[in-house]
Order: sequence, then C-alpha cells, then structure tokens
Amino acid sequence: MKITKGTETRAQLYMLDEQLNSIPLSMRVSTLAMRSLYAEASVGSGSETAVKAAKLRDDTRQYAMIYIKGVLPLSISLVRSIREFFEYYEIWDWEEWEERLPEIIEEVKGYKLCCMEVVKMHEQIMGPLKRRQDEAKVLVKELTELSAEYEGKRVDLERSANSKYWWAIGLAFVPEVNLIASHILATGAETPLSKSIAKGAECKVYDSAAIVVDKTLIPALSAFIDGLTAIAGFFYVTEQEMGSFQSKGDRAIEFKKMLHYKMVRDKANSIRNNCQKFCAMIPGVRTDLLCIPNSGTDDTNVDLWLKNQREEFQKKYGAADKGPKKTFMSYLTSDGAKQLMLELIGLQMAADGSSRLFSNSCI
Repeated sequence: MKITKGTETRAQLYMLDEQLNSIPLSMRVSTLAMRSLYAEASVGSGSETAVKAAKLRDDTRQYAMIYIKGVLPLSISLVRSIREFFEYYEIWDWEEWEERLPEIIEEVKGYKLCCMEVVKMHEQIMGPLKRRQDEAKVLVKELTELSAEYEGKRVDLERSANSKYWWAIGLAFVPEVNLIASHILATGAETPLSKSIAKGAECKVYDSAAIVVDKTLIPALSAFIDGLTAIAGFFYVTEQEMGSFQSKGDRAIEFKKMLHYKMVRDKANSIRNNCQKFCAMIPGVRTDLLCIPNSGTDDTNVDLWLKNQREEFQKKYGAADKGPKKTFMSYLTSDGAKQLMLELIGLQMAADGSSRLFSNSCI
C-alpha cells in the first residue's frame, strides 16, 4: 500500500490518541516512584545492602529532581499545546480554519521545535538515570528476599492480566504509596494490576528502593518519553503536510486540505479528552513532589540545568520573541516552571468545580 500524506496523518492521529491515553499514568507512576524512595520502608538500616540502597536513592535524586522540577513542567506544557491545537478544529468551521491556516502553520512549526527540545532533555536525563538502574539491578540480586517477592508478584500479575503497565508493580513494595497507585490504576481500568499492587500492603520488605528504581521509575519514564516522542512526531508530520497547502486554486491541494481538516476534526474530541485526563493528574503529581524532602542543593542544581538549557535554546533559535518558542523560553527558569504547574493546577481545579487550594505540604 502506498503511504500518502493522508494515511500518514491518520496513522499519526491514532498513535497520538493512544499515547495521550497512556502518558497520564506513566507520568503519575514516575512521580510516585520518586516519592516512594523516601517512604519509611524503602531503605532498611544497619546492613551493607541498606547503605548501598541509600546511596542509590541519593544518587538517583539529583537527576530525578531536575526531571520533575525542570523537565516535567515543560512536558506538561506540550500536552496543553496539543489541546489548544485541536481546539482550532472544533471551534472553527472550514472557512475560518482555512483563513487562519498561515498562523496555524507558524504555531505548528514552533510546537515541533519545542517538542524536539523536550524529548532531547528527557534523553539527557535518562542517561544518568539508566546508570542508576544498572546499579539497582546489581543490588536487587543481593537482596534475595526482595527478588523472590518481586518474582512471585510478577508471575501472579502475568496470570491475572496482560497489562501494559506491568512496571507499576514495583510500587507494591512500598506501604501507603502502593495504595495510592492501586487507586489510580483502578480508575484507569487496570483492575487486576490494581489488586495485585494493593496486596503489597501485606508485605514488609525493606530496601525496596532498588526494585523501584529498576522496575518502576526508569520504565515509567521511558513510557512517558515514548508519549512525548509521539507528540513530536505528530507535529513533524503535520508541519510537512501543511507546508504543501500554501498554493491556492489547485484542486488537488484544496482536496488535501479538506481531507486533513476532516480527519483532524473527527479525532479532535477524543484527543482533547485524553489531554484533559492528563491535566487531571497534575494535582496528584504536585502532591508527590511536595512529599519528597528538599535538599539544600536541589534548587541550585535545577536552576543551573535550566539556565544551561535556556542558553542553548537561545543559541539555536535566537530571541524567540513570539509564539510557542517564546512561551517555552519563559518556562526555562525555576520560577517559570513553578508558575506553570500552579497555573495548570488552578485551571484543573476550575474545570473540576473545586475551590480547594493546595498547601506547600504533603497532602
């Protein structure tokens, strides 16, 4: 079958919709995993393996905090941009959409660049975190009791469900956190996995930090990156396709434009609903972050990392004085990232009809 721009766009739309349905859970599980590293039972005491587990946790922390305080807000802004893009196809009729096409094309170009930058940032952070995963694999082998518990749960899970979120099982070993994860998975129609994780409350396994890093944190982040890559891929294909819409009066081009408009419009409601599910996870994500003890060097490391990213972005793209690139630049500071999170939480609370404010404590 010949691959045309129309079939490629359709494929990208379905892939985007599927990934947007998955990434809210992978985002929340990744922040729960980081939170679980500081739960009471995640690191034992007194033994040599406990010392190694504590070191693994603290070595993971530096890059994980850069991720959740710097990269994650930027990732969330991309999902918001997807939602806004698809609103064009629901709000505007064909004539108005066609009239505004030049400005839409400029926005798509900006979104594509920002997506590529965020994916690159994720990959930069994942390098050091995967090295921690290698250390965790070695440590898990030393923890024979933990290894046996994990393998037993994994086998039980495989018997009960073929879940694509299998990596969440690592949270079963962390009291309290496992109950939160169980509830989230249950609301996402992952009931067998939810029940398996909830049963972890009966286990009292210490030194679970290693299993969380190896089996949950890194796989959840990898799944999240896959979702962001799908967003970048969609904007790349859309930019290429829209670039061919510039000529006027050509009947073949007019047909392609109409086909594009109808395909995207037909999928717009589903994709926007999945974006809303993603936004609904943001208050819980912030709660996880507030539950992680703050180190004196965390903010300094995040500030330095964001400053380097901002300078690199400016070198590549110039002043970025308008559009998505300008917005993206404004989030490449600690204050900008924090403001974005608070803004999105406020929007979500308004959408939920809630007036409850979040305090700066673990709730």
